[in-house]
Amino acid sequence: MNVAVLGAGNGGQTMAADLTLQGHRVSLYEMPEFAGPLQTLFKNKVITLSGFLEGRAEIHCMTTDLAEAIRDADIIFIPLPASAHRNYANALADHVKDGQVIVLMPGTLGSLTFKRIFKEKGVTADVAICETSSLAYDTRIEEPGKIHVFATNPDLLFGVMPSSKTDEAYKLASSFYSLKKVDDVLACGLHSLNPVLHIPGCILNSARIERSKGQFYLYEEGITPCVAKVMEQFEEERKALVETLGYPFMSLAEELAEGREPRSIWEEVNGCESLEFIKGPTSLKNRYFTEDIPYGLTAWIALADLLSVDVPVMRSLQMLGSILIGYDMADMVRTKADMGIDGLDRDALQAYVHDF
Repeated sequence: MNVAVLGAGNGGQTMAADLTLQGHRVSLYEMPEFAGPLQTLFKNKVITLSGFLEGRAEIHCMTTDLAEAIRDADIIFIPLPASAHRNYANALADHVKDGQVIVLMPGTLGSLTFKRIFKEKGVTADVAICETSSLAYDTRIEEPGKIHVFATNPDLLFGVMPSSKTDEAYKLASSFYSLKKVDDVLACGLHSLNPVLHIPGCILNSARIERSKGQFYLYEEGITPCVAKVMEQFEEERKALVETLGYPFMSLAEELAEGREPRSIWEEVNGCESLEFIKGPTSLKNRYFTEDIPYGLTAWIALADLLSVDVPVMRSLQMLGSILIGYDMADMVRTKADMGIDGLDRDALQAYVHDF
């Protein structure tokens, strides 16, 4: 198939190479202002994967021309941090065509921001805006065009807006990745586990992060029983949000248990093989702070406001986090206004994500 991958960072380079090696015709796009360090990659058009995935991929097209990148694309993947969503929504609004499927990987409820911007810019193209609960790869760039893949992430949750296009979009997107469709983008965004898994541990270990520059094991050492208690209370608030919207709730402990009877968060996190050797962030500028707090956590609080759900732990963590990363509370990004849902009640919100 014809695939556009927007953003040539860790996820984008990995995705472009992986999908090329699977036999797809991939166009990898980077915004001109970020393309300078990638000139050798743009010239050679070769990305080499090592680790969990291996191979040498010759990319069909490397470009800084967005119209060229998506012209013939059946599907458009955006494997970028939430901070990029506004810019890409504004850029794509002038170029998307009927029938295209846009996938934010991960979404962090960025699909709602896309819808707001598309509406404001008068986009009439019949597109589906989708999001996943996580990136499909745990991966790092060693140098441009040389990628080490630590693991791939199966069974990503997949939400679609409008939800009436779920089956159609899922059929296409699941030909590339292992996905689990959910009711809509709200159900997907509320089951992105990064805020729960990252924010309490990072905020409550912020002094250690500053002192050690990340030289400690975030989950094995940083998630102690008392930190896990905060995570448990955080999870109770997320559960209330999910159930207020009428969706089935999957807890962090259940996710980590992978099908067996879940224990407490402390028991599931401590000794978890996939988390055991992950070190802490090297600074408070890490995305665990600068993405998960102003985007992921703030989006959940915005939904809580709209649905009149009490979330004191979330609000406390947002306040502390804003101080740590030097944000005013007014600087929190993924607000009701940003997502275009200000003034909606529960029924209007769910109708909003069902239609386009």
